[in-house]
Amino acid sequence: MMENNNEDMEKANQASAVGGGIEAGPGRVVEKIPGKVWTPIRTRPRQEKKLRAFAESRSVETYLPLRTSKKRYQRRTVEFLVPMFPGYVFAPLDEDSYRALLVCGAVAFKMSMTETSEKGLIRDLNTLLDFERMATKKEIVVKPEIAEGTFITVARGSLQGVSGIVQRRGKETLLTVNVDILGQSVSTKIDIEDVELKE
Repeated sequence: MMENNNEDMEKANQASAVGGGIEAGPGRVVEKIPGKVWTPIRTRPRQEKKLRAFAESRSVETYLPLRTSKKRYQRRTVEFLVPMFPGYVFAPLDEDSYRALLVCGAVAFKMSMTETSEKGLIRDLNTLLDFERMATKKEIVVKPEIAEGTFITVARGSLQGVSGIVQRRGKETLLTVNVDILGQSVSTKIDIEDVELKE
């Protein structure tokens, strides 16, 4: 049994460079799965990709939101993908699938969910998918009527239908969306021409 577990772990580590689960491609959505509950899983430090890869090896669906990070090394800039919310992987779980993931050793605990909180989480995860799908980011000027702190809805573009709070960072305009169950938020640049005030 121990030999098999070690083989599984080796496969998971090899797959972690590629990852698995839901990816932010065209048409990808997070949906309710009968008999399972979408749940935030708290991982051990820097174990998000390891857990995602191990889950794939056990046919357990996951979603690990990623963002691009840039680092400067001497004369060149390197881009790589890092977790949008360090320490969290999201998965539709039942008792059997959660027990399967515990074998990995990357799981710290899972958050307790209700039917209501799952609905909110699914909504938030689909918003995060929209954020990941954004191909370009534009520097824009804020219109006077769209003040900082205003609750708006994106009317056009790749984030159409997403609602959030307008913030300023230097000359940039940011749309910030909260992931309520984590008590965290994610922001991206938006074109102010694409937004409308939320009634």
